[in-house]
Amino acid sequence: MKRQRFRRESLIGEGGVDLTPLIDCVFLLLIFFMVTTVFIEVQGLVVDLPSQAEAEEEQQQKKKDVNILVTAAGEYTVGGSSVSASGLAAAIKGAMDEANNRTVIIQGDPEALHKNIVFAMDAAQSVGAEQMAFAIEQQEGTQ
Repeated sequence: MKRQRFRRESLIGEGGVDLTPLIDCVFLLLIFFMVTTVFIEVQGLVVDLPSQAEAEEEQQQKKKDVNILVTAAGEYTVGGSSVSASGLAAAIKGAMDEANNRTVIIQGDPEALHKNIVFAMDAAQSVGAEQMAFAIEQQEGTQ
């Protein structure tokens, strides 16, 4: 008996699609885009955080503000001691030098005259106050 040998034909056959050139094109495109891509190095913000000692020093400076109290009767108090109108500028300068701070907080009584508050502002500005803030005590029941 004679055996017949069957020849297997490839699965692709003559009319099939060869994917090798397509893979080569995709690979070349991938290389092209990788080479032409620009990598930008984004720089963030540089933050200089204060150390613990600097934070404590800043808190100490906040506590050492120069406070000027103007009463309804037109009397002035600088740093807890009563001062006359003629000695107000000298007292403010001494308090600023002692506190090593040029910030002045003027606290006026709600019944104080406007001219007394302005006089305290002028005295503080004349001795070199760089910043001024105003504060009032609110009476109970008012907002």
